[in-house]
Amino acid sequence: MTEQQEPHVLIIGAGLTGLFIAHGLQRANIPYTLFEAEEAGTYRSREWTMGVHWGVPLIEKLLPPDLMARVIPEASVDKTLDYVTPPTNGSRIYDGVTGDVLKELVSEGKLIRVSRRKLRGLIAERIEVKFGHRLEEITYDDDKGTATARFTNGTSSTGTTIVGADGPRSQIRSLLFGPAEAAAQPLTGIVHLSSTFSYRDAEKAKFVRTAHPVWSMAIHPEVFAYVCIQDVPNPDKPEDWVYFVFICWMGERDPSLSPEDVMKVAKEKGTKLQEPFRSAIQWIPEDVTFPYVDVSYWVAKSWDSHKGRVTLAGDAAHPMPPYRGQGLNHAVQDAYNFVETMKKIKAGEVAKESSVQEYGEEVAKRGSEETMMSTKNAYMMLAYEDFKESPYMKHGLSKR
Repeated sequence: MTEQQEPHVLIIGAGLTGLFIAHGLQRANIPYTLFEAEEAGTYRSREWTMGVHWGVPLIEKLLPPDLMARVIPEASVDKTLDYVTPPTNGSRIYDGVTGDVLKELVSEGKLIRVSRRKLRGLIAERIEVKFGHRLEEITYDDDKGTATARFTNGTSSTGTTIVGADGPRSQIRSLLFGPAEAAAQPLTGIVHLSSTFSYRDAEKAKFVRTAHPVWSMAIHPEVFAYVCIQDVPNPDKPEDWVYFVFICWMGERDPSLSPEDVMKVAKEKGTKLQEPFRSAIQWIPEDVTFPYVDVSYWVAKSWDSHKGRVTLAGDAAHPMPPYRGQGLNHAVQDAYNFVETMKKIKAGEVAKESSVQEYGEEVAKRGSEETMMSTKNAYMMLAYEDFKESPYMKHGLSKR
């Protein structure tokens, strides 16, 4: 047994990872303060879907049971679906040339497809967030064993451990490694586009969904397409269903193109695909924009926790391409592991210096392995002849 320690955690970043950590600490009666750089009501306007599968049992341990019970009815893309039984607890990969099904991706347990915006709104309940606090620097007091976060608004806060959950462009990661070494790298050689919209026509909306009730993708030598239901406000009004559509191809974006020209290129690419993917792209309403998307990654490496006083979690620790659907699950694993580490520190079972360092080393190892696999998968999904050897085909959605 080590000397009893009373942690007070400073969480930097009120995205999903930071909120999961906050709930876990709150359930364990461990004091924390949660800071967010952006102002209240302005946090990330863009919307997309996320899949949580092997991370579901961990979320159940982090969230209060009554809040967990509301995830499907209030945060999933379609509250009427059964997220336990195939095919709705998985996905489907199509050959975009022939229209054949290449693989059924099925989770071993629940696979809940959620709206990022709605999930964040739900789990922000009961959590106090100090908005408008952009981290500037961290200082350490060796005598007291504390770390102080200093913000650009002139305020500061001191705690026993600071955890950076401040996203793929993490300021804490930059402080730990230096700006150049910490910078996320763009996924080069691929043009990415995405949009969220309604087809405004019931028959069109229902036809697009015939590929899969939740999400599906098509592999083609010239383009990759991903189609997912984003929101079903009313199951009986398909014209109002919201879809998330993502397409990409090998090449470089042309910054000289107008939004209208980008849409024309996207729709021309879509003509190569079998149905319903072809129509999913052709039927995008003319007044909808289909903007370029920046996809970046950073291969994690171990960091110095400064005697257990600073660490990373989620996208701050391992921003990865979304091509294997693993990012949220690894973020949840980080949150769970961090909370468990803090619980052991509070109970005096472990020393803060060694246990927080060990936590970070596990996160870095697991995160780097998945980031490299997801990056490899990104390019193989655009290599039609080689796709059958890709991580997606070999491992599906499983944790590796």
